[in-house]
Amino acid sequence: MLFYLFVLILLMIFSINQNNKISVHICLFFLMALISLKGDVGPDFSGYLYRYDNFVPSISLLKSKGEIAWFFIEYITYIQKWDYQTYTIFTGVIGIGFLILAQRKIQYLGFLAFIFQILIVQLGLSGMRQFIAVCIVIYATSIYIFENKRSIIKFILLIIFAASFHISALTMLFILPFLIKLNKKQIFFIFLLIIVGLSSEILAANIDKYDSRYLQSTKYSSGAYFRFIITAIIIKLGLIKSNKKLYHLGILLLVFGIVMGFVNTIALHRFNYYLLPISCMILIRNYQLGLINPFKMNFVYLMSIFYLIIFFIYSTHGEAFVPYKFYFE
Repeated sequence: MLFYLFVLILLMIFSINQNNKISVHICLFFLMALISLKGDVGPDFSGYLYRYDNFVPSISLLKSKGEIAWFFIEYITYIQKWDYQTYTIFTGVIGIGFLILAQRKIQYLGFLAFIFQILIVQLGLSGMRQFIAVCIVIYATSIYIFENKRSIIKFILLIIFAASFHISALTMLFILPFLIKLNKKQIFFIFLLIIVGLSSEILAANIDKYDSRYLQSTKYSSGAYFRFIITAIIIKLGLIKSNKKLYHLGILLLVFGIVMGFVNTIALHRFNYYLLPISCMILIRNYQLGLINPFKMNFVYLMSIFYLIIFFIYSTHGEAFVPYKFYFE
């Protein structure tokens, strides 16, 4: 735990000077190395290792169910006879690569500290496919929150690309009408895209898989509500009625999370990976516009430290991250 706490505190120290590009690059490339060079770390390590050991192109392609980008990583690794470590290298480079692009829009280094425990540690060091998907979604969303982007095409293409790593990313299409005002033709286009996706055999198979794995599962995520409470607090801190677009987006995320919580805690656990960073971006944007006082930002820093400590003390998965191991150990 002390290692991760040390990294988080370093991120906070570097974030004191938010506009220092050298600090930004140091932090991002350190996080890239942290993910790329990890060894037996995280509860999903054995699952991805099993996929590596049992990869068969024809069978694995059918099992990919639309997550073709991750299949391509597995296929290239298989053809080139590369080590399993290739998976984590691709994860670190692609995922953090999109965070670098997002950070250029966000321009607030504290964002990395806010998402560190939940996104970098719990997801980046374990669930590699969804980590990449979430990072792409972060970049796609940052374009519309921090810039006056008017075209919907880039967002849709990025979400589809994210879904090619983890199909759950397609769900994030629902926030687009709250990022940009759409005309009737655009609404129809998005609706048509969703209908086509839902009617396809690929997505239908994943919905069945998702339904059986999460919605009909007897598994229970005891920490899902606690993690969403953190997201909900950040949403509450960032809600400013005068900024109507972001206000309505924040309310949407809050309602979505509450509904998921009633449906299934595992589903809430999964989707919170998307909700948390978007909530942080809402808070940061309103802060940059002078609508949020520094006290609220400092409170989120303290909450980030608090959650990290609570996770490693009480989470049943915390021990899977300790100690941090390099792959060459």
